[in-house]
Amino acid sequence: MKELPDKRVDASIAWYRRFLVWVEHRWRDRSPGTHKLFRTFQTGVGGLVTDFQDFVTVWTRVSGGGAPYSHLGYREISLLRLVPKELVRATPALCISALPGTVLFLPVLFYFPRLFLTEHFWTPEQRLEFSSAQLRRRQSEYRHLIDDLAFLQPQLNSAALRILLHNIHLSRASGISAFRLYREYRLWRLAKLLYEEDRAVERANFVFADPTKPSDPAAERLLRQQFCLARGYQSWNRPDSEADKFVRQWCRLSAGLRDTNNERRLAFMLHLPSLMASVEFEDSQKSVDKNNERQK
Repeated sequence: MKELPDKRVDASIAWYRRFLVWVEHRWRDRSPGTHKLFRTFQTGVGGLVTDFQDFVTVWTRVSGGGAPYSHLGYREISLLRLVPKELVRATPALCISALPGTVLFLPVLFYFPRLFLTEHFWTPEQRLEFSSAQLRRRQSEYRHLIDDLAFLQPQLNSAALRILLHNIHLSRASGISAFRLYREYRLWRLAKLLYEEDRAVERANFVFADPTKPSDPAAERLLRQQFCLARGYQSWNRPDSEADKFVRQWCRLSAGLRDTNNERRLAFMLHLPSLMASVEFEDSQKSVDKNNERQK
């Protein structure tokens, strides 16, 4: 009796899988460095694709009017804010992953990880380094924002020019390219998503665990760090209690917005990181002065 075609196909697939496993083992034994690089790339692509699938699901629910933001968790809303930007950055990596001989291009991608790759591909050390650098660039604009709010630029007689410069500073302080198209729309969209994220964190009683996945303290800590980073606060080298204190303080301040269609209220949300940073700086300076007086 002849073997059925379906069984032949199954046998061929099983043989091909065994062949791939054999090739991977040989590769790992002969060139462990490139094999580790490829596995890191493979894991990163998998994480990015998973986030994209979740993003499409959430975006479909929100855009179709089927689920308001009040029915979404923090991670789901944060996907709407993060994934579009990550996809733009990782487009070269995604295109290369579909080509034969992917491993030949990996050294170039991993040599410029901040330019071509997202945090799905980064090591914990790289995530800390790149996030700190990004936060420093944003914080360098805070003083300009405070000066603009205090109208400390008398040399600018044109109100339109002052508003333009202020929007540029605000874009840079918010992590948005200052000269990108639709800058104002992106700013207001960012403010709305930040507000909805705050409300989602409050609904979860300030717990950042993903309810759709098993409890993972490391993942929860990463979500908290991302929350703080988006709001101009560095929480990596600080105790969880300080990060939790910042989260609660921020949410208490942003809760007063309510009407997210009011541009002035949204503008307050975007200026809040610089205002809180200036208050924190003044408080730290006062504590330093008090300590110096005590020592004298």
